[in-house]
Amino acid sequence: MSKINIINKLCAVTFAGLLLSSSAIAADFNIKISHSSPATNDRLEKSLAIFKKNVEERTDGHISISTYPASQLGGEREQLEGVQFGSIEMAVLAGPIPNIYPDAMVFDLPYLFKNREVAYKVMDGEFGEKILNGMLEKTGIRALAWGENGFRNFVNNVRPIKTPADLSGLKIRTMENQAHIAMVDSFGATATPMAFSELYSSLQQGVIDGMENPISLIESMRFYEVQKYLTLDGHVYNPFTFIVNNNFFERLPVKYQTIIQEEAKNWSTVERELNTEQENSGIEELKKQGMQVVYLSDEVKGEFRETTKPVYDTYRKKLGDKLINELMDAVSKAEASQ
Repeated sequence: MSKINIINKLCAVTFAGLLLSSSAIAADFNIKISHSSPATNDRLEKSLAIFKKNVEERTDGHISISTYPASQLGGEREQLEGVQFGSIEMAVLAGPIPNIYPDAMVFDLPYLFKNREVAYKVMDGEFGEKILNGMLEKTGIRALAWGENGFRNFVNNVRPIKTPADLSGLKIRTMENQAHIAMVDSFGATATPMAFSELYSSLQQGVIDGMENPISLIESMRFYEVQKYLTLDGHVYNPFTFIVNNNFFERLPVKYQTIIQEEAKNWSTVERELNTEQENSGIEELKKQGMQVVYLSDEVKGEFRETTKPVYDTYRKKLGDKLINELMDAVSKAEASQ
């Protein structure tokens, strides 16, 4: 090889290295996004990959995003605290927010939404925006958008759950969420709050009898390996909340703040679509993997709903009649517009 060719190759390598180092330097802001869903074959990480791509492209690489799925940065409670105190810039959470922001608990009331269309109208409407925007004032954390974890359903390894009485005596894992705990207790079951990262092993070892989760997670986390019976009761519509540390957010240039907000709303649409697709295919996959799936009639679902009425009474006292009445009014309007 001639000296000229060697020099040209060295120049090319040096130039490429300069480009790589300059692109690394170009990231003025680095964002960690944490969540507890699986790293692969799951709608949340897929949707966040699209959010990452769009934000990085629209900011010309001045914002760099890294995602940390599968509870890599701790359970949801630790992730929430991380965002609150600034060690984690952003997170997408499903469970612990009502512990620091009780108003968000209104969406955890059992059998609130008949279907996801009603849920979307309420969440994306005036009432949902009020709850989303109210988080900043009461917690110091900025909520950007609602996503969809999905309708939660009971799963267990003891017996098929066909009536409310079938839950009696079962030890059921819940998220660290007071409304979910109260709902499970209302059926005569024993609610056992537990971090999501501990759930599979606890089911495998028989520490608990069952749990309640959306179809997408039951499938992607392979819970069918350690659980036999699934009942499609859809007792709670569980949103994801996309949050950001507000001090970090306010340090961003205004144009980047706008991009983050716009892409968070876009993420909401994308993530919901991916979740719907995953749920639709997930039920068939669970059957294929040997789970027994119980479908409930509207009449029987009414019995489940009636059993959990005391939960509403409890949370009227905790949250106030005004907030609950506003919620139920929003639900009625959404159902009437279908």
